[in-house]
Amino acid sequence: MLNPQQILNGRYQLRQQLGQNAGRQTWLAEDLETQPQELVVVKLLAFSPQMQWEEFKLFEREAQVLQHLNHPRIPRYRDYFSIEETESELPWFGLVQQYIPGLSLRQRLDQGHSFGEAEAQKIATDILTILIYLHELSPPVLHRDIKPSNLIVDEQGQVYLVDFGAVQDRAKAEGATFTVVGTSGYAAPEQLWGRAVAASDLYSLGATLIHLVTGIAPADLPQQNLRLQFADRVNLNPRFSYWLEKLIDPATEQRFSSARQALEALTAAVTPEASTSQPSISLGAVLSVFAVLIAVVAGSIGVYLPVKNYLNEQQIKANEAEARQYLSSMYRHQEAYYLENGKFSDSIEKLGLGIKTETENYTYYTRPFPVNSPMFAAIRDNPPDHVSFKREKNKASSSPLSHQVVNYAISRKDNLRSYVGLVFEVYFDGIRYEDQRSLMLCKADNPGSIYPAIPNAETGHVACSPGTSEVE
Repeated sequence: MLNPQQILNGRYQLRQQLGQNAGRQTWLAEDLETQPQELVVVKLLAFSPQMQWEEFKLFEREAQVLQHLNHPRIPRYRDYFSIEETESELPWFGLVQQYIPGLSLRQRLDQGHSFGEAEAQKIATDILTILIYLHELSPPVLHRDIKPSNLIVDEQGQVYLVDFGAVQDRAKAEGATFTVVGTSGYAAPEQLWGRAVAASDLYSLGATLIHLVTGIAPADLPQQNLRLQFADRVNLNPRFSYWLEKLIDPATEQRFSSARQALEALTAAVTPEASTSQPSISLGAVLSVFAVLIAVVAGSIGVYLPVKNYLNEQQIKANEAEARQYLSSMYRHQEAYYLENGKFSDSIEKLGLGIKTETENYTYYTRPFPVNSPMFAAIRDNPPDHVSFKREKNKASSSPLSHQVVNYAISRKDNLRSYVGLVFEVYFDGIRYEDQRSLMLCKADNPGSIYPAIPNAETGHVACSPGTSEVE
């Protein structure tokens, strides 16, 4: 049990607890070895048999990455240590960082502060400057959890990016499967599949800025085609509004390709020449008019068809993005349902998703498989080398268990591909057993109403079946 005034590692005297989650504590402390004594933030993780190994790996990765960061708007790394907590006999790991006096944007929202457009643009500029530094490191560093509570504004109005607990070093990302991280509403859709790219941080920034200017959390905003609907909640300059729309595009390829490009676009959008009031016109409308004009001026079907084909391809991408986003939402709710009920749901209605089982483009449904499915016999009998184990309370160990669920998005149009997403959780019998959730999203290789084969795990690793390919 940690208490105020307690001294950790013979150096850090605890002053005030700033936060607490299961197995984690954050304290404001004094560094007794500095003159004058400086305030620091000490983040602590209790290493217990109930914790998942991935939690410790993320904590350790945060310490490792912070040691190599050097940016004035990122809290400096100070120390990393381990201690034995005598009462519980559990080891604690501590990460010490620079203390940034100020309030988080979350706290300012809770206090009723209203963020104007100019203030939001300044915050966007400050964060993009930090992201340019992180993303252009070699290897790039992805934050993966940008949200109001992780942005601190000091007394001079400078914005700091804190809490690198979900950070990903891209040097370790290739070919690896990562735990799903991020915060619902702010996390980019692809993060729900355990995959993050630089554009994922841009999405989180966009969702954060929308929360600031509307005062409404992204998870509470309505969606249309899986895109946050915010324009009717606030009066913004059309160019700035369009810039925000591009940040939160569900498809990664439709967002800005880099933080540097996003900052350049923002600068252009808010300059006096660009800020004159203009009617808001969608990109699709502009492209459509452009295609018609080309056809009329050229007077040739040979010129018009390439443009028309391009527009069709863009519409197909948007429609297929809908399928991926719906499956992401189904996966997230399936996991929550499983944790509460110990089994996967057999219907979309039970998940409480609020989505239709059939849209103009796709039919959606879910299909749980029975316990001890033969598909996972290979994993059960020959667990892969990289798995981590933990002991769970209230779990019988008399026999191995294998639970799995498959989520489908079946195309209703001939030019769209169908998708299938597999989630499974396995327990092993014996002294130790694994609690592992894996996720695989595959798409049919050919368009049309194809019933895609579910991913298999015959070799102990989940992989897309023949006739389908993994969605990157």
